[in-house]
Amino acid sequence: MKNIVVVFLILLLSTTVFAQTENIKVMTYNIRCGYCEDSSDVDNWSKRKYLVAYVIKNHNPDLIGLQEAEMFQVNDLIEMLDEYDWYGVSREDGKEGGESTAILYRKNRFIPEEKQTLWLSETPKIVSKGWDAMFKRTVTIIKMKDLISSKEFYYFNTHFDHIGETARTESSRLLINEIGKYLADYSIILSGDFNYTSSSEGYKIITSRLFDSKSISKTENTGGNITFNGFGKEIQPDNKIDFIFVNDKTKVLNHTIDTTTFNGLYPSDHYPVIANIILK
Repeated sequence: MKNIVVVFLILLLSTTVFAQTENIKVMTYNIRCGYCEDSSDVDNWSKRKYLVAYVIKNHNPDLIGLQEAEMFQVNDLIEMLDEYDWYGVSREDGKEGGESTAILYRKNRFIPEEKQTLWLSETPKIVSKGWDAMFKRTVTIIKMKDLISSKEFYYFNTHFDHIGETARTESSRLLINEIGKYLADYSIILSGDFNYTSSSEGYKIITSRLFDSKSISKTENTGGNITFNGFGKEIQPDNKIDFIFVNDKTKVLNHTIDTTTFNGLYPSDHYPVIANIILK
């Protein structure tokens, strides 16, 4: 672990200059809740946070949609990755008491023009739990202006319930209805942990209006077709439940799933998904 931290610090302190381009690199990453493992566990956040930050820094994304991100985890990442600002609230109280679907954005590139959080429920504008879900679930929405291209777009980041099948289906409908308000005029990015695969009804609802970035990528996907790994203990074929969707005002250059491990250690129980896009 010490060697990994040293490598991360070297990368963090590097002075590499990245050329400005209209390409936007988007990452969706379920980082696993910070209090889910005991402090003595090798997979506890206190031991994993450097690996997560390394993975993010290595890809150098412009936008990051996190899931299961408790506020102290977001603060830890921002401390190590200070080129980002962020927005998100707890799903439990609309403040800081629990997991969030926080969005990180490169602060020298994007201006957030509107920010809001909706709950995936029958009453989305108030803190609430929907349908047959086990937990309260949210979608974080930011209207962004890209300072490089001067284009405006909407970024949605979400995390669907892992138990409630009805909740996942209805959450898909809710999101498509909300996204439908902006489809005609703006580029749309939707990322998240949807807790379903591409064979589900919810996926079909989403892709009735949006495109799976993997399916329209100009180059072939790399990294396989699994995103949930259970810290290496629950790897199942084609278990891709994390997605980046876009509308027809967005071109996808490439799509990858990063399956990197570090001497057998997994940064999270999910692999991140990364798509490089251009706003039309």
